[in-house]
Amino acid sequence: MALRLPRLFRTSVFRLTLAYMALFALSVGALSAFIYWATLGYLDTQTNAIIEAEITGLAEQYERRGLRGLGDVIDERVERDPAGRSYYLLADPIGRRLAGNVVSFSSWPTGSDDTGGQWVDFVQPDSDTPVRALLLPVGGFRLLVGRDIRELTAIRQVLRRASFYGITLTLALALIGGLLLAVSAERRLAEINRTTRQIMAGDLSRRAPLKGSDDEHDELAQNINAMLDQIQHLLEGMRHVGDSVAHDLRGPITRLRNRLETVAAAEQPSREDLADCIVQLDQVLATFNALLRIARVESGAYRSAFTTVDLKPIVHDVCELYQAAAEERGVSLRAEAPAPVEVFGDRELLAQVLTNLVDNAVKYTPPDGVVRIELARSGDRAQLRVTDTGQGIPAEDRSRVLQRFTRLDRARSQPGNGLGLALVSAVTQQHHGRLTLGDNAPGLSVTVELPALAAPRAALVATAPR
Repeated sequence: MALRLPRLFRTSVFRLTLAYMALFALSVGALSAFIYWATLGYLDTQTNAIIEAEITGLAEQYERRGLRGLGDVIDERVERDPAGRSYYLLADPIGRRLAGNVVSFSSWPTGSDDTGGQWVDFVQPDSDTPVRALLLPVGGFRLLVGRDIRELTAIRQVLRRASFYGITLTLALALIGGLLLAVSAERRLAEINRTTRQIMAGDLSRRAPLKGSDDEHDELAQNINAMLDQIQHLLEGMRHVGDSVAHDLRGPITRLRNRLETVAAAEQPSREDLADCIVQLDQVLATFNALLRIARVESGAYRSAFTTVDLKPIVHDVCELYQAAAEERGVSLRAEAPAPVEVFGDRELLAQVLTNLVDNAVKYTPPDGVVRIELARSGDRAQLRVTDTGQGIPAEDRSRVLQRFTRLDRARSQPGNGLGLALVSAVTQQHHGRLTLGDNAPGLSVTVELPALAAPRAALVATAPR
């Protein structure tokens, strides 16, 4: 059976913590190495420069005063250094000491005496003191000049320990911080997972908890809650649609069934009975077609065919289409579209929006009333407004009439299925617009605002001041 690590150590946050630990360790290690080599390099350079300066001076003394004079100078320098920080040795070709404070030295280079200077590090036997020295042949003799490097060795050890402890402390702090972050993230995600499992079990009222920290977990929880609200709204809408379909279609289908039974019982059915059956079937089919059209609009099926659409011809076409119906009801229908206004959308859907609004306005406006269609541009918005002088819609019912199959009591005597404004709302939302129902005092004012494209050049020229 394979060994499974605890869930905490398998989280992405913990793996990210390990990666940051490695990065921090490399960063601290690189910084420590830089400080180490820079500090020791500077101290080494200083020590070597002092030794080189001394041995150069002694070589000059040998050239001026000879071997005896060189020995005297070395003895004088030893006497002036009571702390014993400097080390000197003048030896004959076989290594015997002639002058200096180094008793013996066994690391003389082998070979000829004309070898160049050589750097060596050794430990003074009598005091265990680390020494750095430069060996140089001087006229067949051997000269050693060295310096006590105890401080340099101590600094090297301190820097090594500091680097080790710094890297260890960094890794420990990074691990502790990573574990705390992993535990916190695991708790938050566990709460969200627990909520989603409860939702999958059927409790759609559950919502992901918010901590009020406005971090990415709160943002994720807010998005999940918004998605759940939308799903719940859609489910409620589906239930409402199902109830409404069952309620609104039960009557026509029942009447159609009764009429068909009458036709079936008659020996010679009349044409009027069959025509009435066809009319009632058409009403049922029109309702289903409207529902399918709204569903397709809300799913975005028409967005791929969006193009540039001028609303001015649509206004004139719809006004001309309903002119005869308005005159028949004694209603004055007027259209005002002084300039082209272009939007990005589907011409058929936008024409359907205006058709539904004008149809409702003409249908519910009493004789001698006025219905206006107005098209205007306000900044970067196209405003399409339909107003009438009918009874209007109370403010408390204006949001409700945008739902499917919603019909007010006074509208039930008129033909219709309560889907006209629902289709207008769906098309407006798919065009990223805004639908507003207001009071025309008297009557209803319906405004559809859509994002407008740049004004056509011809319109700019026509409206420009002379």
